[in-house]
Amino acid sequence: MSNINEKKQRVSERYHEYLFIIYHFGNKVILMKQLFRYARILGLAQSYSVFYGQIKELAEAEIIRREPFTAYGKKTQLHMLTLKKFGIRFIEGKGSSQSVAAVPKSYTNERILVSIFKNCYILNKLIPRIQQKCPNITVETVIEFINKDHSNILESKNRGVVFLHNILDCPTLHPYLNSDEINYEINRLTDIKQKRLMGLVGGASPSECKDQLSMSPKLTKLDSYSIDSLINAHVYIAQVKIVQNKPLITLLLFDVYNKQAIYRMVTQIACAFHMFGRYFNDFSLGVGIVGIDEVACRILESEAEAEAVVSHFFTKEIRGSRLSRILADWSVSSIEQELIQIRFTHYDITNQYLEGIKHSNLIRK
Repeated sequence: MSNINEKKQRVSERYHEYLFIIYHFGNKVILMKQLFRYARILGLAQSYSVFYGQIKELAEAEIIRREPFTAYGKKTQLHMLTLKKFGIRFIEGKGSSQSVAAVPKSYTNERILVSIFKNCYILNKLIPRIQQKCPNITVETVIEFINKDHSNILESKNRGVVFLHNILDCPTLHPYLNSDEINYEINRLTDIKQKRLMGLVGGASPSECKDQLSMSPKLTKLDSYSIDSLINAHVYIAQVKIVQNKPLITLLLFDVYNKQAIYRMVTQIACAFHMFGRYFNDFSLGVGIVGIDEVACRILESEAEAEAVVSHFFTKEIRGSRLSRILADWSVSSIEQELIQIRFTHYDITNQYLEGIKHSNLIRK
């Protein structure tokens, strides 16, 4: 090992908690401001000056990259941290930097935006729960609670099978599961991943593409919707727990790009409901639609609750909320809708991480 790599190894070992958090909690990227909150909670740094010196040491050793955080096409005064190849190699236990992929540059900045939403949930919602039971928190404690919740909040795209294996291995959930269907789905997603690696578009063979073309777009989406589809749409499972002898599944739907597209969001909820109906014999669904701030949250809620009037040849008119009508359009009956509770919330991201009013007009466009 060269002197440079020996130094990198020493620095990585010294600050391994930071590297672990960036890799696992942020999918290799994180806002420096959020990492500092972890540092205070976990006792890694008692002041910002100490924390800044630690991050500077990691950056100078070329283990992480520190750069201005750009949101919605504008630079903020905050900084984001990205793991460089040595940092990724260290966490993954690989022998050389050539054996790991670098974090790709993204013009949409999707990775860091998703990281912000995820870490808002962990810092603002999960950790306060943990602190009620464990005063001395470690990163291992956070991971333990996430696993106990059967959450996939830390999973990246196309890793849905991790959740399926998790619930299959849980004795408490086993009586409520359709194990044959879950095993079929695990095999299907694994097969899709292999075909994708072979270069087949979307992981489908030509014959499968023909089968899908013979179905309506809605039926195709409902039939093929999976845990991977959920993650790809920035919808995450926060918790699965038994309430009154029935699994309650709690989802978080992150409006990462602040599109406030209620039809797309409710469509994802409907598809998720049908998907969980394949995995569970009986369940109820709680959904938190998470906006970027209070204004976005109010807009989403008002659009969802707006009255929808649908003309019908026999019954003349059917009235109801837009949310209810979209669910019905995606084959979620009125009785099934009673099993779904949707609420609108936000993490105050505009004020906390986008310099408040300075970016509000840009975000609303």
